[in-house]
Amino acid sequence: MKEIKACIFDLDGVIVDTAKYHFLAWRRLANSVGFDFSEEENEQLKGVSRMDSLDLILKWAGVERSQEEKLKQATQKNEFGICSFYA
Repeated sequence: MKEIKACIFDLDGVIVDTAKYHFLAWRRLANSVGFDFSEEENEQLKGVSRMDSLDLILKWAGVERSQEEKLKQATQKNEFGICSFYA
């Protein structure tokens, strides 16, 4: 038998349904800027990049951020998601 040297798999959405955790993370981020993010709005983010999703949420909230602030918030969103996943 040959030795397996590597294994590649797609965890996000294939092995584990993470959509709920992405929604909770985006909602927490939206709430942090004073916006109540709904499941309907979350549906509009499916297939959209993280930065474009953040831009949409900030637009819906009527909030403007510098590129540096947006990068920090995008990182924060992922941290929110990790906390939700392990909670």
